[in-house]
Amino acid sequence: MLITLLVFTQFALADSLYNHHHYDLAYIEYKRTFFFYPELESNLQKRIRYAISLFHSDQYRGIREFHDILQNKPDLAPELKIDIACCYLDSGYAHEASGLFIQTGEKRLLAYTFLFDNRLYSARDVFGSIGDSVIVDEINTHLEMPKKSLRTAVLLSLVCPGAGEIYAGNARLGIQDFLLNLGSGYLIYNAVKQKKYIDAVLVFSLLFNRFYLGSIHNAQESAEKTNEKSRQTWLDQMKKMCFNDLDQKTLNK
Repeated sequence: MLITLLVFTQFALADSLYNHHHYDLAYIEYKRTFFFYPELESNLQKRIRYAISLFHSDQYRGIREFHDILQNKPDLAPELKIDIACCYLDSGYAHEASGLFIQTGEKRLLAYTFLFDNRLYSARDVFGSIGDSVIVDEINTHLEMPKKSLRTAVLLSLVCPGAGEIYAGNARLGIQDFLLNLGSGYLIYNAVKQKKYIDAVLVFSLLFNRFYLGSIHNAQESAEKTNEKSRQTWLDQMKKMCFNDLDQKTLNK
């Protein structure tokens, strides 16, 4: 009777700390209880709470604990898998979260995960299956919006160094690359004009070639950054518009 009371008291303390989001203290209490009473690790709810508390304190160790639980208990109850998946989602592990949500049949959280993992077509399909036409329309509008073409940015910089960066929305870098290539091109022209062919080769190899290829790389990178910035701005708007309640729900897991 006394042992049962002690175990109940320790679990009650751990649960209280967990419910108040004092994860760094909660996982210590759960771990202490499991150390003295190893047979209690079979209590899946307590073990998952321990794993979630550990995850918030040390993500690497928490992930290992999640993997152990899921590997040893593949038939874990859906609500417990959702708890783990929400933990993954709030920490940016969208791919792992989506895999668990698929197993549970939790479609709205799955659609949310697809959306923030940039799997927009999958997100649209799931939102459509649950009848959320507002978000489907928002996704379609975003997908139809013009985006900076990486190929166009590269081709423009191939023709005129700096043009690709300007097209991609980075005018400052484009002008800088144009001037660097113009300057190194002038040095080559001047060296050839003076019949200093070795100097011309050196300038071409060490300066012009580097600046020219650098401009092509910068054009591609600028287009990627512009598209990502646009996507992130849209996602932030979507989060404020549609997911405040859902986000708070997952954070409270």
